[in-house]
Amino acid sequence: MVKLHETYPFEVKLGVIRSPSGARKTAQFLRQAGRGFGRSSKSSARASGGSQYQSGLSWSRRVVVKVSIVRMEGKGAGAQRLHLKYIERDSAAPDGEKGKLYERSSGEVDSKAFEERGVDDRHQFRVIVSPEDGREMESLSAFTKDLMGQMERDLGTKLDWVAADHYDTGQPHTHIVIRGKREDGKDLVIPKDYISRGIRERAEELVTIELGRIPEADVKRKIAMGVEAERYTYLDRGLAKKMEDGLVDISRPKRGQAWRAQLERQRLRTLSQTCLASPRGSGVWTLAPDFEKTLMRMGERGDIIKGLHRIAASKSLGRMIDASSIYNPASEKARAITGSLITSGVRDDINDKAYIVLDTANGKCRYVEVGSASKLEGLSEGMIITVHPANLGPKPSDQTIAQLASVNDGRYSPAKHIAQPNVSHGYVTAHVRRLEAMRRAGHVERTGDGSWSVPDDYLKRAASYEKAQSHKLGAEFSFKSTQTLAQMTKAIGATWLDEQLRDNDDSLAPLGFGKQLQQARQLRRQFLMEQGYNVTQGKRLNQSVLDDLETRDLASAGQAYGNSSYRDYVPTKAAGRVSGKYVGAINRPSGKYAVLEKSLEFTLVPWRENMDTQLGRELFGQVRSGSFSWSVGRGRGLSR
Repeated sequence: MVKLHETYPFEVKLGVIRSPSGARKTAQFLRQAGRGFGRSSKSSARASGGSQYQSGLSWSRRVVVKVSIVRMEGKGAGAQRLHLKYIERDSAAPDGEKGKLYERSSGEVDSKAFEERGVDDRHQFRVIVSPEDGREMESLSAFTKDLMGQMERDLGTKLDWVAADHYDTGQPHTHIVIRGKREDGKDLVIPKDYISRGIRERAEELVTIELGRIPEADVKRKIAMGVEAERYTYLDRGLAKKMEDGLVDISRPKRGQAWRAQLERQRLRTLSQTCLASPRGSGVWTLAPDFEKTLMRMGERGDIIKGLHRIAASKSLGRMIDASSIYNPASEKARAITGSLITSGVRDDINDKAYIVLDTANGKCRYVEVGSASKLEGLSEGMIITVHPANLGPKPSDQTIAQLASVNDGRYSPAKHIAQPNVSHGYVTAHVRRLEAMRRAGHVERTGDGSWSVPDDYLKRAASYEKAQSHKLGAEFSFKSTQTLAQMTKAIGATWLDEQLRDNDDSLAPLGFGKQLQQARQLRRQFLMEQGYNVTQGKRLNQSVLDDLETRDLASAGQAYGNSSYRDYVPTKAAGRVSGKYVGAINRPSGKYAVLEKSLEFTLVPWRENMDTQLGRELFGQVRSGSFSWSVGRGRGLSR
C-alpha cells in the first residue's frame, strides 16, 4: 500500500479560528459546535429509547460560570481595583489557609503591576467559575489554568489574567480578572455566545475529564434529596416547566420517567404542608403563583441562619439566632438600627451579595444584606454603623416627572423642562437617567421625538420599582463612628458616644453591645471630667462642651495635615463662606471632614458623600451651625 504522504507530500496545518478581531469566526465555530452537539444529543436520545433517563446513562459535570464586563472609564478602574483587593483578601486554600493571586506561571502575582498594565484598557472581564463538584477536584488553580489555556486557543490570542480560589464558602469557586486587550494590543472582544455558554461548556468538559461522568444512580440520588428540602430544587424547576394556568398534571409520566414522577408526587406533598401546593385529584395539583420565589427566599433564609450560627459560635456571642435576626429594609415595619460591626463578608460570590452583622444595644444580632461587595471597603470590626430602612416611595424626581407629564398630555419633555427658570442641564439629565432606568423596567416608553410617554399611574409604578430595587441593591448604611467604643472613651472630639450619655441605662441589654455601651458611658464621663468639663449623670452634654471638643479635634487634625502638606490650617468660623480645591477627606473622632486647599492654606468642612464626584475641583460654600452648603464654581450654593 502506498502511503498518502509519499504520493502527495503535504502537511496538514490547523488554522486559528479567528478573524482579525478574534470574534466573528469564534462565534461561527460555537454555533457549528452547538448544532453538532444538538444533533448528537438527539441521536443519543433516539438510540436509548427516546429518554435521557434510560438506565446505564451518565451525566456531565455541572459548572456555574458568571461573566461581567467592567467599563474602565469613570469609576470603573477604582471598582476593579477594589475587586482585586477583595478576591485577594478573601482567597483561601483547600485546607483553610490563606490563598493568593496566581496566573499561568507559578510564583507570587503582583496585583499592582496587573492594575498598571490595565490602566488604559477600555474594559476588563470578571469571571466566576464554580464547579458543582469543586471539593472533589485535585486543584482548582490547575483546572483554572487549563480553562484559560483553552480560552486562549478558542479566542486566538494570549490573555493577561489573574485569579484567586475561594474555598471558604459552601461552594468552592474561582475569581478570574481578564484584561480587555489582545496579544496584539487591540481590544479583546469575546462573542456573546462564548460568554453565555462557551466558557461553561469548556469548563464542564475539563471537570468531566478529571472526575468522570456522573452515574445515573448518583444523579437520581441528588434529585431525591430535594423532596423535603426547604429551598428551590431541581424537582421544583421541573414542576414549574409543567405548570399551566397554575396547574400541574403528573398523572401520565413519559416513558422512562416513572421514577421522576414518583419523586414529584412526594415533593408536591411536601409543598402542600407549607400551602404552596394543593391536590385537585387524578394526579393534578395546584401550585401557588409565587411558589418559586417563596422557595428561593426560604433557601436563602436557611443559609443565612446557618451562617449566623457559625458566626455567633466563632465570636462566642451566645445569642438567640432566628428568622427575626435577618433585617428586611423593605418591610413596612423596618426601622433604622444602630450597632457595633461584628463582621462582614460575601454570602453569594456569584451574584455579588455582601452582608454585615451588627450587635445592637437590645442584645440582638442583626444580619443585613448590603448589596455589592464594594460596599465593604473600609469596614472594620467595632465600627458604629446605622442601617436605614428602604425609601419605598417615589423619588422627588418622580414627582417632578409626573407633574410635568400631567400638563403635557402624559409626556415628559426634556426640552420643555430645561426651558423653565433656574433649571440646569445637569438637573434635567438626572431626570432623563431616572426615566431610562424606569424604561428598562418596563414602566415608561421613549418616543421618537426625544420625549417620554408617562402612564397615569407612574408614581405607583415608581414605588413598586423602588421596592424591587431594595431587594436587589440591599440596605443602605452610614457610619456613626469609625472608632470603636473603647477608642471613643478617651478621644478628644465630639464623638458618637457623647450623644449617648443622655440615654436611659435601662434601655440597654446586659450583654454584648448593650453592656459595652453602658460601661463606655461611665468611662467617657470620667474622662471628660478629668479634662475639666462639666458632666451631669444621665444628661446631655452642653453644646459648648461638644463645640470645644470638636475645635480641639480639628486643631489636632489641622496641625498633622499642615505638617505634611506645608500649608497653614485656617479654622472655619461658626458661619461664613469658605472655598478651596477638594483634595480628599479625613476621619476624625468628631466625624469625617473634607479638606479644601488653597495655595498656602487649607480648611476642614463637614464631608458629604457626593463630594467625592468633585475630587480635585474648586468648591465654594457656606458654613452654618455645623452644616455646609456648597457648589462647584461661584454659582448658587447647593445644600448637602
